[in-house]
Amino acid sequence: MEMTTSEKRKALKAMMQQPMCHLAPSCNDGIQARLVEWLGFPLVHISGSGQHRSLGFADAGLLTLTEMINKAREIVDAVNIPIVSDAETGYGNAVNVYRAVREFDRAGVAAIHIEDQMTPKRAGHEGFDVGLISRQEFVAKIKAAVDARRDENLVIIARSEAKDSLQERLERTQACIEAGADAAWVSARTEEEILAYAKLGKPLVGVPPRGVMTVQRYGELGGRVGCIPTVLQVAMLHGMRQCLEELRKSGTEAAYFKNTPGIEETRKWYASLGNAELKDLEKKYG
Repeated sequence: MEMTTSEKRKALKAMMQQPMCHLAPSCNDGIQARLVEWLGFPLVHISGSGQHRSLGFADAGLLTLTEMINKAREIVDAVNIPIVSDAETGYGNAVNVYRAVREFDRAGVAAIHIEDQMTPKRAGHEGFDVGLISRQEFVAKIKAAVDARRDENLVIIARSEAKDSLQERLERTQACIEAGADAAWVSARTEEEILAYAKLGKPLVGVPPRGVMTVQRYGELGGRVGCIPTVLQVAMLHGMRQCLEELRKSGTEAAYFKNTPGIEETRKWYASLGNAELKDLEKKYG
């Protein structure tokens, strides 16, 4: 049975109260989201970085609010599970955040995360840095986000990128929680740092530090939603590269499909995508 937007948001909130980490692979379009749902994941994440890369851009705050909202609508409409979306810096000041939240709310996502970088943002993990807004301005943005939502079940996640100081990240996040944020984005990689975030008393959302600890351990420490950005995109591109290399070499993709384990099942799933819904509608309406 198809879930309403409100039901999806309530389902996410219920997951956030469970003592475990729920994985949310990042998807760039509807078909990737359908694949994630098909394989039984409970959530989908929309990554700002992934959306930039999908258009061939650097992760540099180049996408507009309208472009992100259109993509959010596409992904929300594709699946029957909750969506956690990157709202980046809110696309400007607190007034811009107010409008952005109204748009994300109407788009039907279950949660958004808003960060404290200056606009336009840059990818700090890739060596770029344009600085942070003041703590006061960040708190004002979160207040605007909380006030703007029409549905109180839309989850507002505060994300501080004060990368040089854990204490500053924690204090900024705490101030945002006091302003009404429902959850905290965990910018941390060690157990001690994650536990420090857990003391804030709100559900934790973030990227599990892969290679450092298991997802199970991340959940034990307080992680409730584990966003997995870039992985699907890189895997997709690598598969495409292998197929294209075979096509260029031999003039046909046949060997790629013959030698890739499990691909036939994926092809069958792809060929049948949407057919069941179409048949149901045609049966119902003639």
